[in-house]
Amino acid sequence: MRKNLLWMFLTIPLILGLLSVNTIEVAAVETHDIAVISVTPSPTLVRLGELVNITVVVENQGTENETFDVTTYYDTTAIETKTDITLATGADTSLTFTWNTTGVREEIYATTVKEKTYTINATASTVPDETEIEDNTLASPSKVRVVSQYVTVIPRSTVDPDLTPGKNYTISIYTDYNGTDVWSYQFTLSYNPLVLHGVKVTNGDLITTEKHPDAMFNAGTFNNTLGRLKLTVAWFYYETQPVPTTYGPGFLANVTFTVVGNGTSDITIRDETKLIGYTEGGYGTIYNIVSDLKPHIGHLLHGFFQNTAEPVTHDIAVTSVTLSSTSVVAGEFVNITVSVENQGTVAEKFDVKVQYVHSDTPYNYWLIETKTGITLEAGANTSITLAWNTTGREGTYIIRAVASTVSGETDTEDNTLESNDTVTVTTPKAPPLPIELIISIVVVVVVIGAVSLYALKRRKKPTPE
Repeated sequence: MRKNLLWMFLTIPLILGLLSVNTIEVAAVETHDIAVISVTPSPTLVRLGELVNITVVVENQGTENETFDVTTYYDTTAIETKTDITLATGADTSLTFTWNTTGVREEIYATTVKEKTYTINATASTVPDETEIEDNTLASPSKVRVVSQYVTVIPRSTVDPDLTPGKNYTISIYTDYNGTDVWSYQFTLSYNPLVLHGVKVTNGDLITTEKHPDAMFNAGTFNNTLGRLKLTVAWFYYETQPVPTTYGPGFLANVTFTVVGNGTSDITIRDETKLIGYTEGGYGTIYNIVSDLKPHIGHLLHGFFQNTAEPVTHDIAVTSVTLSSTSVVAGEFVNITVSVENQGTVAEKFDVKVQYVHSDTPYNYWLIETKTGITLEAGANTSITLAWNTTGREGTYIIRAVASTVSGETDTEDNTLESNDTVTVTTPKAPPLPIELIISIVVVVVVIGAVSLYALKRRKKPTPE
């Protein structure tokens, strides 16, 4: 028995040692995976020949360091390749490519609308042993539209803090049209009068007496209160056909502004703008070469001006709508006071409209009055008061104020505000009769009664024998 026990004590550790499980090292599985995670072109609307910047973000989603290439494309045509990009595992990087759209001229001119929209793609090369390759290619959700045969502002964008108030700023109006049938042009502009004031317009090189002695030019007029340049026109005077024509591309005119404030200004080519031609060498008919609708919507390309170093915020807010009374009789007036504030960083000019809506139909708003041309410096506020004539408006109403959206404003929810209180308009009661009228009625009744009594007595008087 003791020998058996001894044997057990000696063999059990041996068995356990044989059965013990040592730590088993499992070799990590290597993965190789490069992914394109975003493609962003900017801008997405360009004139033929302008540059498009394409930002591509790529990531190493594998477990090993990798070296690879990235190529960008418009549709299926390669734009640029960046080689030998090295990324550690889990790392990402941003790459910038430049697309010069000059090379797509032939493709655009082959279309009838003188433009083309392109899909921008980026592809990362496949690294050795990479199996998941679907994410190596990505197309931008934003396509790039390249236009030719346009009228545009040059420069398209100016951001220059040195253009301080008192300095001049000049733009040109240009067309890339290269036909030989140009007879006339006309254009109008709008701009921010808190930042720019128009000074003068001079003729460009498209329609000049050097090209034909019968060239005529009208510079148009500025309205620096509204921020408008009214119709600027040039044409070739003629009495009989053939109509004189000239050729492009060229500059329609040059427009000079004086800087009067700090901030931003869109310089918008307005819908009245046209480049006008004559068919059949001047013997045919007049037609619009470029206009708001021809050759296609979007061929009037605008400009932008900014003279602040920091980003500009545009934000107008209606902060309160208060009522002088919440219960009136129809025909009485309710004074409405609206407070507005410029919560942006530059001066703004805007309108405020005040409306009423019946509480039973809160979707059908009716205009009370619009206050136009309200100007506020950055951070300033003001109140406007108007009177609402409630004649014929029996019922219960909500009052709201709406500030117009200024250029560049994105926070527009606070542009509209309703009054906390409602206005109840009741039907007027019939007024009591004036005491003078009552006395007059009594006198008339008494007189009529006396006359009637006298007449009755006369009838009853006996007839003499």
